Amino acid sequence: MKTIHLTLTSCFLLLSACFGYVAVAGTNSLEKKDSVATYKELGRIAKNITPAIQIAYLHDGQVEHYDYGYKDIAKKDAIDSQTIFQAASLSKVVATYAFLILVDKGILDLDKPLWEYYEYDRLANDRYKKLMTARHVLTHQTGLPNWTKPRGAELKAAFKPGTDYKYSGEAYQYLQLVAEKLTGKSLDEICAEYIFKPFGMEKSTYVYNQQLGENITIGHKDMESTNRVHKFSNGNAAFTLYTTADEYMKFVIEGVLNGKGLSKKLHEDFLTPKVITAAKGKEKEKDKYVKCCFGIRSQDNEAGRAYWHTGSNGAGFQCLFVVYPESKKAITVFTNSNKGRDINPDVLEKFFGKDQTYWLTQR
Repeated sequence: MKTIHLTLTSCFLLLSACFGYVAVAGTNSLEKKDSVATYKELGRIAKNITPAIQIAYLHDGQVEHYDYGYKDIAKKDAIDSQTIFQAASLSKVVATYAFLILVDKGILDLDKPLWEYYEYDRLANDRYKKLMTARHVLTHQTGLPNWTKPRGAELKAAFKPGTDYKYSGEAYQYLQLVAEKLTGKSLDEICAEYIFKPFGMEKSTYVYNQQLGENITIGHKDMESTNRVHKFSNGNAAFTLYTTADEYMKFVIEGVLNGKGLSKKLHEDFLTPKVITAAKGKEKEKDKYVKCCFGIRSQDNEAGRAYWHTGSNGAGFQCLFVVYPESKKAITVFTNSNKGRDINPDVLEKFFGKDQTYWLTQR
């Protein structure tokens, strides 16, 4: 897979002068005017929404990088393709893949009640506690809430597992505890063994460590105020992944597209739509265009079927990936702003065109 960094020194100087934003200099296989035009367009898209956009774009067997803006808008320090972002809920898709590898190896059973593996104290008083399975977790059918308030409070399912859809980070945390018990390893160790190392994701981790270095983004509430760097000491399958757009693209290519580490049968099952979804807070408004597979969403539109997921952690990070298996086109988009999701329609139209309906941006 050929990788190219799409910025020239001339782009760097021009954009610095025009927008106050900078991008890492490198080599360029496109015409210089095309590169400059793209960064001008990113400047328009980012304006008043996010201090930075980090993009990896796969097409024609190569990955292009677009790294635009600042790690910390107060310090005006530029990002590059190696700058670390928080992946928020994109963490779930990587964790899902690791859990499916455990299924393939016979360590975890998709349909065995999780209670038989691990009696989770937070579910002690729930009437459905003995019915929840890994399959229910990965298709968001446990009935558990996304997150309890206060965090760590008692859990209660809203419906009988397997009978309805309700997006849940708490369910992923439960499945993580089961996987850790079965393997005797932490989530980060599981993912390092089966995904990060084999896929070449050298910087990616679910737990903050000093090796992440100084090249890491600050989350922004808006274009002026900033949050601190969140240093997660305990990995959580639902939201603590640190990574880059480039490294997440490696997961998209090796995992979602190629099925590396999974049997052909389970890889196909991974990408098979299983549940009609609904937007959070609108659970009764079912969606005929967007469905839930195992830990990943599908979108059916004029361009065919795509797989995708968004991420938002409320701490200043919003992200997205979309991949079209038939055309082998994909994009990963990371931003360091709570408003970052607002750029998605423009970014998708910029890279994939205006001749399709992006249902995922309307959900």
